[in-house]
Amino acid sequence: MVEAYFKDISEGIGCPDRAWGNVEKAYAGRAYHNLSHLKEMLGHLADHPAPKDPVVFGIALVFHDIVHKPTRSDNEHRSALSATRLLEEGGKLPAERIQRCAELIMATKQHLPSEHDDGDEALLIDLDLAVLARSPSEYDQYTAALRKEFWMVPGFVFRNGRRKVLTAFLDRPNIYHTQVGKKDYETPARENLWRELREL
Repeated sequence: MVEAYFKDISEGIGCPDRAWGNVEKAYAGRAYHNLSHLKEMLGHLADHPAPKDPVVFGIALVFHDIVHKPTRSDNEHRSALSATRLLEEGGKLPAERIQRCAELIMATKQHLPSEHDDGDEALLIDLDLAVLARSPSEYDQYTAALRKEFWMVPGFVFRNGRRKVLTAFLDRPNIYHTQVGKKDYETPARENLWRELREL
């Protein structure tokens, strides 16, 4: 599913033949930030209005976690650079669309759209956070996978950091930014976050 989506959106923008192989390799071996995460995002995409720039949005979706080192704070920046290099190598997109792709990826760092967002940042963020609205049992699978990725972090440090993340989301007026996200994801996500916070 992800491979077909990537090849469809990248057709005609000059992506090298090795591009998908590099994506597949980058996402391999991760407990959560893997191709299954992208597949889950794509599964929710059909429930939303189409992005304003489907090609740029699609590259941003596929590349938003292509660099993921659990203990680093610059993953989004490095992922944006990776997408930028791919699009520049293709040579088919103007600089402003390449820059827009980088902006979309960077919006997933704080999961907040910028003031000049045309809706695509909000959409990418909501798809990225749709996992929070899983059923309780599936949400528990997500948190277990996340903990596996942070295996090198001591338990008490991980729990403290996780509490900060959960509290920050719960303190927001809205976790989600699209109409679909607010209607369909917001309530189950808050229930899952509160439950996880109580059980930490």
